[in-house]
Amino acid sequence: MANHLSTILQKILTPLLSPTVERIVYKKIFVWGSKDRLKIAASACLVNTLLNTSSGTITIGEQTFTGHNVSILTGTHDYSLKMAERMSHFPLEGGDIVIGKGVWIGSNATILGPCEIGDHAVIAAGAIVTPRSRIPEGEVAVGIPARSSKPRALSSAA
Repeated sequence: MANHLSTILQKILTPLLSPTVERIVYKKIFVWGSKDRLKIAASACLVNTLLNTSSGTITIGEQTFTGHNVSILTGTHDYSLKMAERMSHFPLEGGDIVIGKGVWIGSNATILGPCEIGDHAVIAAGAIVTPRSRIPEGEVAVGIPARSSKPRALSSAA
């Protein structure tokens, strides 16, 4: 009886849940704001990444890639406001994010604009790059807020 019930549940739930699971796990990006504000190199690889262009542009260089559940956010809200006013008021400019070429952004990292991440940098899983940050070329940035832990020796192939 339990096996039969399991089979029935599987037949019902699989078609309902599969699109959601695929969207979360596989290569999908979500854009909140204008797609016209995105400049993503053709060789970049983003995995279920959220891109918010409400308050600026996002530029992502060649062969940059992300782990799962990365958020790249130009938008912000005024914490001094309340209720609907806080939710609906946000800057339209000034939050630009520039991510260089060959950057690796680990799973569950958050990038908050405005900021700049240099070529070949590594943003550790779970790190938060805060507004007005600049991660230098080749640096490994970790933590909350993300700080350079050490420079990497870049190979000549870079």
